[in-house]
Amino acid sequence: MPKNEQTPPAAKIKRPPLMRKFVGFSVVLFIIILVAGGIAFMFAMREIIRENKGIELSQLLEYERLMLESAVASEISIVLMMADSPLIKQYFADPTNPELENMAFEEIKAYRYAFASNMIFWINDIDRLFYYNDDEPYPLDADDPDNYWYYMTLFETDVYNFNINYNPDLNITSLWINAPVFSSEDYITPIGMVGTGIELSIFLDMIYKDHSGTGRSGRSDFYFFNSLGEITGARDAGLVAGKVNIEEHLGEAGNDIIRRATRLWYREIQLIDTPVGRVAIHGVPLLEWYVIGISLDSGSDYDNAMTVLFLIVLGVMAVVFIVFNIFIAGLLNPLHRSMREAENANRAKSHFLSTMSHEMRTPINAVIGMTTIGRHADTTERKDYAFEKIDSASKHLLGVINDVLDMTKIEADKLELSVVEFDFEQMIQKALTVISFRIQENEQNFTLHIGEDVPKFVVGDDQHLAQVIINLLSNAVKFTPKHGGIGLDISLIDEVDRTCEIKFVVSDTGIGISAEQQSKLFSMFVQAESGISREYGGTGLGLAISKHIVELMDGNITVESELGKGTSFIFTAKMQRGQMCIDKQTEQDATGSIPVIDETRVILGEFSGKRLLLAEDVDINREIVISLLDGSGLIIDIAENGQEALDKMEASPDLYDIIFMDMQMPKMDGLEATRCIRSSPLITNKDFPIIAMTANVFQSDIDGCIEAGMNGHLGKPLDIAEVIRTLRLYLLN
Repeated sequence: MPKNEQTPPAAKIKRPPLMRKFVGFSVVLFIIILVAGGIAFMFAMREIIRENKGIELSQLLEYERLMLESAVASEISIVLMMADSPLIKQYFADPTNPELENMAFEEIKAYRYAFASNMIFWINDIDRLFYYNDDEPYPLDADDPDNYWYYMTLFETDVYNFNINYNPDLNITSLWINAPVFSSEDYITPIGMVGTGIELSIFLDMIYKDHSGTGRSGRSDFYFFNSLGEITGARDAGLVAGKVNIEEHLGEAGNDIIRRATRLWYREIQLIDTPVGRVAIHGVPLLEWYVIGISLDSGSDYDNAMTVLFLIVLGVMAVVFIVFNIFIAGLLNPLHRSMREAENANRAKSHFLSTMSHEMRTPINAVIGMTTIGRHADTTERKDYAFEKIDSASKHLLGVINDVLDMTKIEADKLELSVVEFDFEQMIQKALTVISFRIQENEQNFTLHIGEDVPKFVVGDDQHLAQVIINLLSNAVKFTPKHGGIGLDISLIDEVDRTCEIKFVVSDTGIGISAEQQSKLFSMFVQAESGISREYGGTGLGLAISKHIVELMDGNITVESELGKGTSFIFTAKMQRGQMCIDKQTEQDATGSIPVIDETRVILGEFSGKRLLLAEDVDINREIVISLLDGSGLIIDIAENGQEALDKMEASPDLYDIIFMDMQMPKMDGLEATRCIRSSPLITNKDFPIIAMTANVFQSDIDGCIEAGMNGHLGKPLDIAEVIRTLRLYLLN
């Protein structure tokens, strides 16, 4: 495998950890200073800006109040002059007199052009015809609720009143000034009314045109409202028509506005800070209204010289920060070499743990699944079948663990194959045992084809070859939906001088892999997409290991795939044709039968008269050894720690024929106990066989056992065949 495919991304980091910590601390400190300074600047600028906005809003509201009151007062004076006109009073008293009507209409026409809006209306209480400008008059229904203003003006108003009218067709809000006309005889009896209108919409549009969105105040809004909180003037005329409440419309900015407005002194302007901006409230006494101006907060508020100065200061600080870090980096570089070794050791441990997780899942799944099947099996045959599958998967799991523990050798190109002669089809079946449970669980269709010319026995590394097949089949199962298809096709493509080149094709009908993703498949800890690990699981290590193993077998591995249609992994491996089938045939020809030697079972009573001292602190481990050797005739004594084993040997040095010694025990470990036994003056037989029995299976552990004085090594989990071979070697010669 190319070296760059084996190097995890973390290994490319060159910056020493101390430097990273210092840079991180400096960055955090700079960010804290930046944030604190920025917050202080924002608060200070916000107060200054809002103060300026308050002053500007106050001046603006006073100006607008004066403009509105001035315009309304001028119109009121003309309306009152018109209502007090003797000619108009005579006409209202006798509307059927044509001569009076003509003269009155001429005077009314003159008044109309005196109004700024050129709008005028009049009604006499005799015929109740509504006249408006030059329009055709029409009868007014005074009892209609929409015409409430008629009776209110005639019978409840002494001088004048106002009412608001919204015309949806023209989208215009008008303020109407109404004045009653009293009889010339008693000056008490109302005989009609006159009035004019002011288009508030035009007035408000003028305000927005002159002031909204300009100046320091930024974007501004203005509203007129009465003491009930009903909006009487706004840019959106629909608010006036709907009599929308000012507090409800403004939300956060309108909290307690009505109470504050009704408590204002004459010509007082009250300024309020709200979450959305600066608010100013002012009264319009002439109309018994109030006006509110809102200057909304905006990012453009900070477009000023103070902001520029602040940014310059930040820039200077950033330059100082960079220069300072460059200087410190030069001082810390000499520490880089001394810290790199510790960093690499921690990184290697992390990679090792992540690898263990992925590579152990599939055989453990087979063990758990077959355990469940065996537990619920109704027949002995079914239970035996489950036990066989569990045994096969467990042995494979042990092989995978050994491979994963050797992962550090891959980067150093020191991983070696363990070449043995094995039954090829049996190896395939063992590999399928590990994965078959998941295939059945996913209701997937599996097909296996082994070419007739593929040798039955081959010489190679069956554990590593099975690992490659399981890795590829596991991926196929993982990325293929239910009822999908998975296939394993094996064929012989070439044979030269008994060296067979065998081709393996693992195909599926799964999700497929894009061309871009295929280029990353065989890198360490990498999957086709980052989201695959979250959705399907896995560490991305399996294909990288498989590629390395295939290359050690003088083969190569490739992938063919199309998104949405499936994937095929093709790899080749070179192995020698085996001799086992020939040897067995020769032996059968000579004797007439094939001798069967079952190394997994002891011969009844074959170790009778022999005594074993079992030094093991774990109950279940002692029970396993005793059960495995049951019926062998071997007498087994127990020592629960190294000190107890030493005491028993010194008490009866000629009693025992062999010791199985665990390495890790309380009080005294196996290595120390062995040294003490070899050096004890009470034990004269210095060649007494002591066999290590431990889960520590590295070569360094085996060498340590031999150096301590042990004669051999049995790895856990125990292989019964190896245990029997060891006992026969030392007890039966």
